[in-house]
Amino acid sequence: MTDHELQGPKFATITNGDKTPPNVKAVLSKQIRLLVIGAGARGNAYARAVTESTNACIYAVAEPVKYKRDALGQKFIWHQSEPSAGQTFEGWTNFLEYERSRRKQRQAGQSVPPGVDGIFICTLDETHVEIILGLAPLKLHLMSEKPLATTLSDCLKIYRSLQPSSLQSPETVFSTGHVLHYSPHNMLLKTLLKDHQAVGEILSIEHTEPVGWWHFSHSYVRLVIQGLRDSCSPRVVAIGARSPKQRHLFLQSHAMILI
Repeated sequence: MTDHELQGPKFATITNGDKTPPNVKAVLSKQIRLLVIGAGARGNAYARAVTESTNACIYAVAEPVKYKRDALGQKFIWHQSEPSAGQTFEGWTNFLEYERSRRKQRQAGQSVPPGVDGIFICTLDETHVEIILGLAPLKLHLMSEKPLATTLSDCLKIYRSLQPSSLQSPETVFSTGHVLHYSPHNMLLKTLLKDHQAVGEILSIEHTEPVGWWHFSHSYVRLVIQGLRDSCSPRVVAIGARSPKQRHLFLQSHAMILI
């Protein structure tokens, strides 16, 4: 099997510019402006990836914590200058109000700052549904961090809010942040196993998630924020602490016993 064959048809389509759909070419020909909602670790990760690996730019940030908002803005948006109009917001509702006003002014023939083309939603899990439902009428490209929502009902609400009003294909893209789904190594693995059957017929697959201490601590913090600390298992509390001393303090303060 040659290197060319290992690429598979999907890889050839991706790398062959002649086969790029016209609407994709139109998007790639301009610099896409993006808003980041939530200037935490994930928001900064997307801002860095966009800045370093694409021709898009982070144009605005919405974050209630001022120092986080300013830190992301200074690093990826306005740098050593001052933020321009429409580049910094205390929350997503402030952006929504601003964008509605900006569009009304533009329709009235007034000169307005440029708007954003897409939005990264990098906030707490339970806030995704409210934000997406609120932003859906703007018809912007949206990328929501996973999980999409915390209940099936909320997932369905999001699905319905993003459906086009006619049978035509939607003009914008909505995506959930399963960031490794289309990573090159996973795509190649799928090509080898499914398309080329490199190991023959697959009878079963066992996937082991590489869980580290930061996953447990992250989950514990989320439960504290949501007021569900008491439902957190002792194992999560213990492994969520980085060192034996921290684990001891966790157990003392919460009177939990490891099983």
